Amino acid sequence: MTKVLLVSLLLAGLWGCSSTPEAAPAPSSTVPVIVPGTPGGPNKTVATIPSSAATVDPDDVSFLADMMVHHSQALVMAERARTAAVAPRVKSLAERIRVGQKPEIEAMRQLLTERGQTPPSLEHVEHMDHSAMPGMATPAQLAALGQARGKTFDTMFLSLMIKHHEGAITMSGKQQENGADLRVGELARDVGVTQAKEIATMRRLLKEL
Repeated sequence: MTKVLLVSLLLAGLWGCSSTPEAAPAPSSTVPVIVPGTPGGPNKTVATIPSSAATVDPDDVSFLADMMVHHSQALVMAERARTAAVAPRVKSLAERIRVGQKPEIEAMRQLLTERGQTPPSLEHVEHMDHSAMPGMATPAQLAALGQARGKTFDTMFLSLMIKHHEGAITMSGKQQENGADLRVGELARDVGVTQAKEIATMRRLLKEL
């Protein structure tokens, strides 16, 4: 082996040892997802946003906070039916509303808290004017309901509660259209379905009074 060849081999070895290995690519913070395109069209590749970067949707927050207030007024009305209503089926319906909506309020409170939001205070709902909210009774209507008894109460209760439920369905529908949180959406859907069924029952009861 000649001296020139030996020197060349030694230099090549030194260059190989001193070379810096290429840095491995940093792991992506997003994961590519293939989204099917329209029929006959190409698929699209998008990147999912890490859950830590997810933000709380204001439509979901508004729905939860407003529906807590909305349900609270329904509880006030249903509570009065326990002593003022005369028709057994009206009393039974009012109790079903009270038993069903009370745990829903707590579920909404928990969902808001989990998302770093402050649930609304419900302490003085009965004495505050929330008539701008869909379906809510005015303070004057609540006062009149509080004075009514017997069949007059039953008729007034059913009429106000039908309107109240219709407002809740409207609010639930808006959340379905604009909200982003799946858990909130499931709750909104359940509220809408339950109250639609109760509206049908109350309309039948009104005809029977």
